[in-house]
Amino acid sequence: MQRSLRVLFVLLLACAVSSAAPAFAQQQITGTVTDAQTGESLPGASVSVPGTTTGTATDIDGQYELTVGAEADSLRFSFVGYSAQTVAIAGRSTIDVALSPATQQLDDIVVIGYGAVEERDVTGTVEKVSAADFNPTAGASPEQVLAGKVAGLQISAADGAPGSANFIRIRGTTSVNASNDPLFVIDGVPIDNEGNTATRNPLNFLNKSDIASVTVLKDASATAIYGSRGANGVILIETKSGAGADTPRVTYSGSVAASTITNQIEVLNASQFRQVVQDNAPARLGELGDTSTDWQEATQRTGISQDHSLSFSRGYEDADLRASLGYYDAKGIIETSSTRRISASLKYNQDVLDDDLSLSLSLRGAQTEDAFEPGSVVGAAASFDPTQPIRDVDSPFGGFYEWQDNDLAENNPVASYILESNVGVNYRTLANLEAEYNIPYVDGLSVRSIVGFDVNTGEREFFAPSFLKSQQEGEEPNGTVTRATFTRTNKLADLYLNYNETFDEISSKFDVTAGYSYQDFDEEYPEFTGQDLAQNVFGPNSLEPAGEIEAFVDELPNRLISAFGRLNYTFNDKYLLTATVRRDGSSRFGPANRWGTFPSAALAWRAHQESFVQDYASFISTMKFRVSYGVTGNQDIQDFAYAPLYTPGGPQAQVQFGDQYFNTIRPSAADETLKWEETTMVNIGVDFGFLDDRLTGSIEAYRSDTEDLLFIVPVAAGANLSNEVLTNIGDMRNEGIEFSLNALVVQTDNFTYDASVNASTNRNELVSINRDAEGVLELETGGISGAVGNEIQVNREGETLNSFLVFQHRRDEQGNPLVDGVDHNGDGSINSLDIYKDINEDGQINQADRVIDGNPRPDVIIGHTSQFRYRDFDLSFTLRAHLGQQVYNNLASNYGHSSRLTTQVPSNLHRSFLDYGFNGAQLFSDVYVEDADFLRMDNITLGYTIDQIPSVRNLRIFGSVSNAFVLTGYSGPDPEIGNAGSLGIDNNLYPRSRTFTGGISVSL
Repeated sequence: MQRSLRVLFVLLLACAVSSAAPAFAQQQITGTVTDAQTGESLPGASVSVPGTTTGTATDIDGQYELTVGAEADSLRFSFVGYSAQTVAIAGRSTIDVALSPATQQLDDIVVIGYGAVEERDVTGTVEKVSAADFNPTAGASPEQVLAGKVAGLQISAADGAPGSANFIRIRGTTSVNASNDPLFVIDGVPIDNEGNTATRNPLNFLNKSDIASVTVLKDASATAIYGSRGANGVILIETKSGAGADTPRVTYSGSVAASTITNQIEVLNASQFRQVVQDNAPARLGELGDTSTDWQEATQRTGISQDHSLSFSRGYEDADLRASLGYYDAKGIIETSSTRRISASLKYNQDVLDDDLSLSLSLRGAQTEDAFEPGSVVGAAASFDPTQPIRDVDSPFGGFYEWQDNDLAENNPVASYILESNVGVNYRTLANLEAEYNIPYVDGLSVRSIVGFDVNTGEREFFAPSFLKSQQEGEEPNGTVTRATFTRTNKLADLYLNYNETFDEISSKFDVTAGYSYQDFDEEYPEFTGQDLAQNVFGPNSLEPAGEIEAFVDELPNRLISAFGRLNYTFNDKYLLTATVRRDGSSRFGPANRWGTFPSAALAWRAHQESFVQDYASFISTMKFRVSYGVTGNQDIQDFAYAPLYTPGGPQAQVQFGDQYFNTIRPSAADETLKWEETTMVNIGVDFGFLDDRLTGSIEAYRSDTEDLLFIVPVAAGANLSNEVLTNIGDMRNEGIEFSLNALVVQTDNFTYDASVNASTNRNELVSINRDAEGVLELETGGISGAVGNEIQVNREGETLNSFLVFQHRRDEQGNPLVDGVDHNGDGSINSLDIYKDINEDGQINQADRVIDGNPRPDVIIGHTSQFRYRDFDLSFTLRAHLGQQVYNNLASNYGHSSRLTTQVPSNLHRSFLDYGFNGAQLFSDVYVEDADFLRMDNITLGYTIDQIPSVRNLRIFGSVSNAFVLTGYSGPDPEIGNAGSLGIDNNLYPRSRTFTGGISVSL
């Protein structure tokens, strides 16, 4: 407060002296103009008095000297490629200014879809993360740069495979059978994020080094402009341009990393296995081998990766250019698994017609190549007999040891990864041309058009030789070749008007947008498979020796046509209104339900600009209250689900005419009344800033209700030539609270420390499932290993989606679960009543005795980032925590019982058997539903910057550790199960790794 009073006194004194000076007095001002990022001087920068012809330019050292009249109260500083600044003179004779590159304007501008607004004018729940705040991740997936950065955004890797996809949710799950992934928009083009057979993650085509910022739209007010695709939130990605590069700039960054496995599946070693067989199945001792093999170790390795990016950028007076090349190559920690990407991008911006017409071209493409590990390798490595050797010179299976004459036994995992070939190659090109024209004679009116296309092509190639054990488990020696190709084309055309004008006489600002959008998708999937190979020398390159060939082609079109409008209105620079409406027509629904309307509205109040708050301006720098309401939709389902598509029947559905059998065709299940899922969201929020915004943050509370949920439900026999169909029958609710806080904790000449923390809660409830499908009160889901058709989760009215449905295991005085095969209750018989609780007390254990026991969705998600800088050293780390989630340990339930020793062949056991001693599989026991809270150190990075090398702008050397540690009480390999298809079920997932990275970045 005292410092503020001193500053105020100096300013008042300066004003008094200035006002008392003669009218003809002049003042001389000197100073230096520099680059705010690098500190370099800016020669040729313009310094002028606004509204006059008085001005000068800085010399070669960025210094200036200017004589101005006494009436001048400010100076304007500008330089090509930089954001201009107007600075009050306030009686000073020396004014030094640091100009920010034009790209720095984006820190104050937020992209909101079909336009942008100043951050202070945002009314919805919008959060932006700039490149400087990204996670320094070592992987190929660009989404990981956001993990732990945004409240309400959950990003979890599906598994540890190189370039694996991510489980991404914004404010929970809004659908059961439609997609729950957010909409991704790259440089204004909504992209197709659907997975394909050739790559683990369709977003891997995007090089992280090309991303300038990512904006997350969370509430319906922000997402409703995207209508039918906004129910799961929207992630807007803006790529880097050459703005701000006054001279040619070349930037290179490169790194090398080594990945090691963190935790293996806990199974018995060879000596433990021999002892367990001797104690529990001595008759099988003769089948054991005389070696000691760690099958998991035999299938794993240290994964080496490298990542290189090279870019050139240049800014001109009316244009800018940036081009980049990237190369990424990562070997997975499981043998033969890998991912490789070669990428290139070009972005060019040009202003013409006296800056009335702006043109922007963005073009990027990539080739990604993924080598896939055999799907059985993780499970086989955990369960194969550890007393058997890897090789057997007398084996007919390519020289590898295998269990002969037993088709149900596990197969040698080393043979699988060596003999199989499974590679996918994906080519993706994304381009858009954007033009904005300021219409003459009407101030503030402009028209903008965007034409874009996204072409995704690729091929998946699989080969398994006939002498591979898994290929000989049928009636005849086999061998398989599969070639699956695809082409997916996404074409976009947007045209919209924007009117942006301020009317001082009524203290109002209007920003109005109205437009039309057309997006067309075409997909084609040719595929052929050859089996019963006569010989293997051609590998996957020829089907000529195949005894049986099958081929088919799928073609699927999809079209979305939309009209939209938005009004942003500001009154008195304090009261803000946003109103949006979009009407969508989607070909994924029948003619009767094809069109949907999605409105939204939001109000905001900048309370800190009220006079009664400005009395506390030294403490309260920002205080904005927001409330919003909106409706969004979800049309991300399979194409033509409303109409029957004819597909060929299998060999079991052939029809006999005379001595010949003919394949049949049949219509798929369909519901012609299929329509949108609609999500209505209400959001209340407050943005705050204290101490001149050294401490900023926000608090949000929301509730979203989804109606007409799409469920796959049973239907009457014969009604649809199928036993189930996709239809609208349910309602769901999500509600939660989000909190974020950013603080500049310490700032001195040599040391700075800033930190951020965010936390979010989400409660999910399936409100209704029994609307038109009488008798359907719950649907089981969550398939598990151990037997065919078993499901461990349920979607039940009044419960969270994917809740675990289990038997309550009876326990002894020490809390240990009772072992099966013993008459614990003394009723003279051995059955499930001995080990499970009879919930309904009907004297038997059945489905009615299974109870809800947790769910895989975290109650609370917390993210924290700390950044330290001491002189030329920098240190940063990111922590992430999930609280209140459960995981079903299918590894322990499937492998943790002694009956595995007496079935087909002796198979290895999970170490939990040593604790529980179960004789048979207890797949539905609550013993295996474990609390899976965790705290993960996602990454920690240490760097050193050198900026005094001649002809080098800066050079930085860094080292980092990703997945440095995990603190958890979960007994399995990893508590974070981010697999959308089996959420919260730990079952032979590709193991995660800890990655050590060293790298360098240099800018010339």
